[in-house]
Amino acid sequence: MGIASNRKSAADWDADFILAKSAGIDAFALNIGKDSFNDQQLGYAYESAAKNGVKVFISFDYNYWTAGSEGTIGKTIATYGVKAAQLKIGSKVFVSSFIGRGALNAAALRSAVSGLELYLVPNFWPSDEGYGAVDGAFNWAAWPSDGNNGPPKTGQYVSVNNQDTYYVQQLAGKAYMARTLNPLLSRIVYLHEAR
Repeated sequence: MGIASNRKSAADWDADFILAKSAGIDAFALNIGKDSFNDQQLGYAYESAAKNGVKVFISFDYNYWTAGSEGTIGKTIATYGVKAAQLKIGSKVFVSSFIGRGALNAAALRSAVSGLELYLVPNFWPSDEGYGAVDGAFNWAAWPSDGNNGPPKTGQYVSVNNQDTYYVQQLAGKAYMARTLNPLLSRIVYLHEAR
């Protein structure tokens, strides 16, 4: 959301959602830190998404959020999770994160959002996290890497396909969401039920 701080109304979000819908995209991840304009921009984004027939969900950026933030995050989820454009899996409010390992307490977050059930799909590295308290995992990598989120190096080349396969194997049947890298719609993600 940091790149969208200057939008003045829900109409300023329309072009993004219209383009996404015309390309067959169903939902947007709205990645947020702790910026003062988040509530205003989230309100605009949710309003525009509803008007344009697109779903959205919040992805909390743990470059900014820390352990113990569940109360504040829970209030944000409670505010937007009931909106018409909120992506839901069944009746559960879909929520994600960017990173968060060691900081995101899934059980505390679920407790902080009383009255709403969460479908929690954070960006955890499969080798670093247990998946007992979450519904799936979100892989932000849409490009080859060295296996540690850096550029490939001699002898350290991990393809996108290798990363996808690894996540799906580690999730053992839980949901897997991967970020796509498309020149026109680089902010769009898709959800895959792991098999």
